[in-house]
Amino acid sequence: MRLSLTGRHLDITPALRRLVTTRVEKLERVLNESAMSAQVVLAREKHRRLTEINLHARGEKFLHAVGNAGNWEASLTNAIEKLNQQALKVKGKWQEGKRRGGKAVTVAPLEPQPI
Repeated sequence: MRLSLTGRHLDITPALRRLVTTRVEKLERVLNESAMSAQVVLAREKHRRLTEINLHARGEKFLHAVGNAGNWEASLTNAIEKLNQQALKVKGKWQEGKRRGGKAVTVAPLEPQPI
């Protein structure tokens, strides 16, 4: 998976990069390796830390979450929990489609035309 990390009003340290990478990898495992890319924006304001994550999964599914807390770990945890709920919902829909055999189209048999 391709991970893009952006910092607003801060420098991204190697420790912060590792924290983000490990949390996003756990989310990728939930989606069964179907996550294509993730954009993470970390922003520092006065007394709060914002984490915004946009995840692109297969099937043109886009998941988005924002975490807000006093420190980076809590902010990232909030955003990952929100994305995890969205990922489980998408995964359930994928599995439901497999159980039903996909989107099957039924065609009515042709009736003979009177001459």
